[in-house]
Amino acid sequence: MKMRPDTALFRPLLALCAIALLTLTGCDQHRGASQQEEASSTPGHQDWETIVEVLLHPRCLNCHQLEMPLINEGSPHVPRVERGPDNMGAGTMRCNNCHSNKNNPVTGAPGAPGWVMAPIELNWSQKSSAQICKLLTTPQDNGGRAPTSQLEFVSTSPLVLWGWHPGNSRQPVNIPHDKFIEAMKGWIAAGTPCPPERASN
Repeated sequence: MKMRPDTALFRPLLALCAIALLTLTGCDQHRGASQQEEASSTPGHQDWETIVEVLLHPRCLNCHQLEMPLINEGSPHVPRVERGPDNMGAGTMRCNNCHSNKNNPVTGAPGAPGWVMAPIELNWSQKSSAQICKLLTTPQDNGGRAPTSQLEFVSTSPLVLWGWHPGNSRQPVNIPHDKFIEAMKGWIAAGTPCPPERASN
């Protein structure tokens, strides 16, 4: 079959378009890889990776939710509990109905001094690593909390420390607390750098 003359003229043009598209795609991929490599070499970046792994562990993430806490390894809280105006539950469903200053050996309910949902401005559920980092480094968005005050809190709060000794069959935070604190100090000393937000495909 003979090719129509007008079709034959378009073949080189189509080939050039395909080459251009492949080149641009390769450049975008290279740019994304370069950004990741640049971020990983930034002082404090590895410290942040350690920090965010802790923050996204269920022992932390379960209480850093929008309206309802989670339990165990991220399951819905049963019975249903909502944040309420003081982060301690709403109506008759109050946190201290079941939770006290220590784990309850009879009911199995966890407990620690200050058992309460994290402040709503520190809700980082559904957020990326970059978004969490931006939240923690933006006092006007996180309730005026500077990184140094956050360091003091995670170093001494009994509620935070409970995450490393949760008891029963609960999985503790998988990174040692002293390593987490060391990473916080390194990240702050490096100027609290944040990773770039990854472009969505």
